[in-house]
Amino acid sequence: MLDVLVTFAEQLREEGFDVSASELIDASRALCLIDVADKALVRDVLRSTMVKEPDTARRFDAVFDRVFRVSGQRPTPATDPTPFPSGPGSVGSPTTTVPPARPGSLDDEVLAALLERDTDALVALAIQAVDSFSGIGAAEGTERYFLHRVLRAMDLSRMLTAAMQQLRRDDSLDDLELMLRRNEIAQGLEEFRRRLASEIAARVHERLDDAGIDIPERTAPEDLDLLELSRAEYEQVRLALQPLLRKLASKIGRKRRRRSSGRLDMRRTVRRSLQTGGVPLEVVMRRKHPHKPEVVVLCDVSGSVAEFAQFTFTIVNALHDELRNVRSYAFVDGVAEVSDVFVDARYEVAVSRLVERRGVVGLDGHSDYGAVFDRFHRLHLDDAIGSGTTLIVTGDARGNYRAAGRDDFERIAARARRVYWLNPEPEQLWGEDDSLMHEYRHACTNVFEVRTLGQLADVIAELV
Repeated sequence: MLDVLVTFAEQLREEGFDVSASELIDASRALCLIDVADKALVRDVLRSTMVKEPDTARRFDAVFDRVFRVSGQRPTPATDPTPFPSGPGSVGSPTTTVPPARPGSLDDEVLAALLERDTDALVALAIQAVDSFSGIGAAEGTERYFLHRVLRAMDLSRMLTAAMQQLRRDDSLDDLELMLRRNEIAQGLEEFRRRLASEIAARVHERLDDAGIDIPERTAPEDLDLLELSRAEYEQVRLALQPLLRKLASKIGRKRRRRSSGRLDMRRTVRRSLQTGGVPLEVVMRRKHPHKPEVVVLCDVSGSVAEFAQFTFTIVNALHDELRNVRSYAFVDGVAEVSDVFVDARYEVAVSRLVERRGVVGLDGHSDYGAVFDRFHRLHLDDAIGSGTTLIVTGDARGNYRAAGRDDFERIAARARRVYWLNPEPEQLWGEDDSLMHEYRHACTNVFEVRTLGQLADVIAELV
């Protein structure tokens, strides 16, 4: 056990943690006082004795799960609760085979496990989801890319809403109990997502170690991929948002001032030069009045792109002083206006508030761009889009193999002054599988691959 603990400390140091010898001794003494078969308790004890920096949970958990794994197979807690490796080969590839998941079946199983508080089942389902959807070994990519593949296949963002709807239908809990259960399920969903990230990180690290490739350093918060943020990373990005918004507003103001100089006003320049004997020492320009555009933001808030949409909404609505009018619409397989959500809370808007707005989710709650553009064209076009409107659409254009609604989108684009599409997926994935990006890009003024908060802010600064 001591050898494994020393290995764990060494790997923490490689990840940038400052773990001293005295902290290692404290950790070993603390482990003597607890049940070491309780993996969650061991994790908490080691974190409290060996880690000093805040907001490092994801990095710590990734190293913990990489080191403290059972030799020879991935454990299902119901049959093998032992959390520790039995030897140096414990970090190797699993020998057991998990049967592939049926499309949509894992969502139901995860929801059932959350409602039943079945932690063991959630552990096994996380492993099964990574086996079925990540593509590790069949494709090249980063931890974020593989996590995105899993989250794209599973709809975790709507699971909290579905769980609460089921609990309300049972009609056996009062309001206080419902609130407590909601917090419990939300925490369970975050833990499940953390398990997915840790499992993927462990497998990617194994492959990098086998290939002798150095693991890259951590990136700055504004450069993190918005599609695959862990909770700790999300908090880092959220904290980086406010100073970024101030810089963005200043950048737009400077750009507008430079553009407002206008053409030379010869008449006023000559009249003013009379004071200096006809020498035009002071040139007078015809100042232009900067155009403040009307902006309509149409954002996909389904699945793994929900948080990307939230940052888009927040940034655009925070620039209200630089814009004449901003209207925000959210959609999944239905669409509804959510502009009022940002009136009183410009910086802290939960994704759930957008998803739960009536009309955003239609019949089945899975992305349907064709139905969305048809509904927007029929119900909102005349009211929202005018000849001076800049339309910003954000989403991954994943339509679940449904109709694209190309004609309706072309009619919407033809009505607007400019149309920009911001896609958080890598451009090389556009048009693959159920991606409909190739159906829409020809009708757009421009399309952008926007994967980080910094890229998002830069693009919006250029658009407005």
